[in-house]
Amino acid sequence: MVDLQHTVGAVIRRERRERGLTLKALAERSALSVVYLGEIERGKKYPSAQVLEQLAKALELDLAELLELVADELRGVALPGATSAMGFTLPKDGDTTPRATVRRLVQMLEPDEAATMAELGAFFLARRTGKTEAE
Repeated sequence: MVDLQHTVGAVIRRERRERGLTLKALAERSALSVVYLGEIERGKKYPSAQVLEQLAKALELDLAELLELVADELRGVALPGATSAMGFTLPKDGDTTPRATVRRLVQMLEPDEAATMAELGAFFLARRTGKTEAE
């Protein structure tokens, strides 16, 4: 089972590091104590909605973007095969490659292009698992 508290902390830590911020710098930007922020990042404390808003703002993200990053991480842990079968891999700690989610990419596509992407994803997933549509 995926632990939401640890996942939230890991995402905040990753985003902080990607921005080159120290724990102290992010704590100051978000008006939190260094100790409390460290506990959040280690998954020892679960931040309130208000604290999540403060952290998102301090990381120069919308709250929705921060929550989507957490959701991406949870999906990657829960469905790594499906994610990689479609050609999308979630970044690891320290990975500086640009992030893109399937949802964001699909929103940029025309409906027929999105359908093609879905078909390709299903095709590659079937090839990877050895299952066909008829099964």
